[in-house]
Amino acid sequence: MIASDIIMLMIAACVVLVIITLFADPLKTLIRVAIGSVVGVVGMVAANTLLAPFGVFVGVNLITALIVGVLGIPGFIMLYITSLML
Repeated sequence: MIASDIIMLMIAACVVLVIITLFADPLKTLIRVAIGSVVGVVGMVAANTLLAPFGVFVGVNLITALIVGVLGIPGFIMLYITSLML
């Protein structure tokens, strides 16, 4: 390898490391919201199964999953209280 190839590889490696560093926090947040949404959907399905005989039901869709994913347990409770009010 000639010196210019080695320098280009080093520059490319530095650029990749900078990009990974810049996008690490947003990626962590996105993964955290996705995991919270999946856990929230499982919780909503379980709660719907238990509370459906009492007339309390929350539709499981992308919006409700994102609400629970972002807000967590308070969002979960908010959805069911809203369902009771309406």
